[in-house]
Amino acid sequence: MSELTLIIDPDPDEIDAAGVFVDGTIADRPYRFLLDTGAATSSVVEDDTTAVFPPAGQHQSSGVFAPSSNDLIAVPRLTVGPIERAPFTLTRTPRDAPGISSLIGMDVLKDHCCYFLFGQNRVLLDDDTAFSADAPRHDLMFDSKFHPYLMVDFEDGVQAQTVWDTGAALTVADAAFIAAHPALFTPAGRSTGTDSTGTDVETPMYVMARCTIGGETFPAVRVAGVDLGPVNAMIERRMDMILGYSLIRHADWLFDFPRQKWAVLKRAEG
Repeated sequence: MSELTLIIDPDPDEIDAAGVFVDGTIADRPYRFLLDTGAATSSVVEDDTTAVFPPAGQHQSSGVFAPSSNDLIAVPRLTVGPIERAPFTLTRTPRDAPGISSLIGMDVLKDHCCYFLFGQNRVLLDDDTAFSADAPRHDLMFDSKFHPYLMVDFEDGVQAQTVWDTGAALTVADAAFIAAHPALFTPAGRSTGTDSTGTDVETPMYVMARCTIGGETFPAVRVAGVDLGPVNAMIERRMDMILGYSLIRHADWLFDFPRQKWAVLKRAEG
């Protein structure tokens, strides 16, 4: 059974928030990548190695706070643990862009069945036999860029359409969803967040009420309130929330991306 080792980088300012990283190589040079199911396209920050690859086009994307446009480059080989792509096209972000990490996105992950064991800091690849047979499989919703969407249930029949995003250190709720369901969100100060473009914005924070995902109950967590309206206006399937590490860390998850199935197994909190 092959697997990826997860490197968890805790956020010094937000309890339970963290970046999730994996090690790999580009053209046999080692790189550390953010593992990002919320990103359609894998990318690398420009350095002396990647600067030599000529642009093969432009990639337009939109972060939570700002849009971006970066070069596409073809690299001879990309490896991430046991995964290898040769050749492979990546987005190249400027080396002076603040707060930007190289990342592995859904263009790589969509071809694999991934069992995320956050309690053990690893991901099992392409073998779901270790996952509890009692956990029901659910149909996985994608958009055309393979972002994984899940429904989240709250009390009184409230539902949120969400993106399951290992690249988000913190869970994010749309300001409009918070305004529509204020009983679910208790104000909890303010914090500064950074999106995929490196843009920093101070956001209001809330404690979100307990929720249920895939039949499992998750505890109350701190979330950032962000106006997702501009992003939702540019994508085909809207988001009420972005489920980041601060929430998804409380369970083990199976995402069989090729078969479009997912399941969740709640761990005992110790």
